[in-house]
Amino acid sequence: MSKRLKPTDTAQLLRRRAETIAKKNGTDTLQNLEKLTSTEIKNIVYELNLHQIELELQNEELQRVQIELEDERKRYFDLYELAPIGYCTLDAHGVIVQTNRTAALLLTLEQRDLLQHPFSTFVIAEDQDIYYLYSKQLLQCGSNPICELRMLKADQTLFWANLTTTIVRDLNNTPQWRVVISDISERKKYENKLQEIAQYDPLTALPNRILLADRLHQAMAQTNRHKQPFAVLYLDLDGFKNVNDTYGHEAGDQLLIKLATNMKRTLREIDTIARIGGDEFVILLLNLNDIQACVPMLNRLLESVQKPVLINNHSVEVSASFGITFFPQSIEIDADQLLAQADYAMYQAKSAGKNRYYVFVAEENEGYRSI
Repeated sequence: MSKRLKPTDTAQLLRRRAETIAKKNGTDTLQNLEKLTSTEIKNIVYELNLHQIELELQNEELQRVQIELEDERKRYFDLYELAPIGYCTLDAHGVIVQTNRTAALLLTLEQRDLLQHPFSTFVIAEDQDIYYLYSKQLLQCGSNPICELRMLKADQTLFWANLTTTIVRDLNNTPQWRVVISDISERKKYENKLQEIAQYDPLTALPNRILLADRLHQAMAQTNRHKQPFAVLYLDLDGFKNVNDTYGHEAGDQLLIKLATNMKRTLREIDTIARIGGDEFVILLLNLNDIQACVPMLNRLLESVQKPVLINNHSVEVSASFGITFFPQSIEIDADQLLAQADYAMYQAKSAGKNRYYVFVAEENEGYRSI
């Protein structure tokens, strides 16, 4: 193995070689100089001075270029290493071959610890399919798609990342992926908050009419696939206006919150209870074997509403009347019609004395009956 020379050793070696050449040619040079006239010697000296000036100018130019290169290096460091977003370069197999400091900070790792690891290692298991489809789309379309997924830090905490990727080719025509990583966790929190405001009742934190409509359409689609019926309950409190008039609207709000909590505890996780306004609620009971299967649940719901609630040192009692309809039916029906049927049956339950439930039966002439 050859020994690498230090810069000082190289300079000394070049100097010795120059001295050897000079000694070898020195005699001939002196003999030639003796033959030169004074004018020729002056011309040679002049040329040597010009050459020396040229060398000095070249040296200055080299120093200027070196300074510019150093400035470029510093700018590159600022733009790449200290950028507010993460940069990663991946090879054709998705392995990280280069990264900047910000990407390492996002993942709470040292830069060297990111290298030679597949990028997918840092994508959470639940979002691996998203990353796979994103990669596939990028390869097939050659476009620059944007992807949002969750990534895993070294301390096992998650953050939302926005990925923007460009495929380039190196000098060997090998494809590389240039991935830009942005932390969008705060934006996601804001979006989730907006979605919560848009889809949930601010008083009871139950789904509102908008989210109920979405859940109802999902339930209808699932039933059409699996042929397992579900029930729609339209519930209205009995005597709620009297609570507002007697104890005030703040007490009425507290009552709604506690009753919503009680009813939600009665239901299964797969069921949905939504507040659609005032003291009206809609409940979806999913995956029922038959109509009679929901009777125990209906009785528990009635009992959960009837329980006295302590509000401002006052024991407050109300009851509920609700109507029920089922899906599927022998006729084609949409979500709005289902709600209208349950609403109609609820008013019939109120007319029959309140604190009870009636079921809408489309096949029967009267349109409703008690279970």
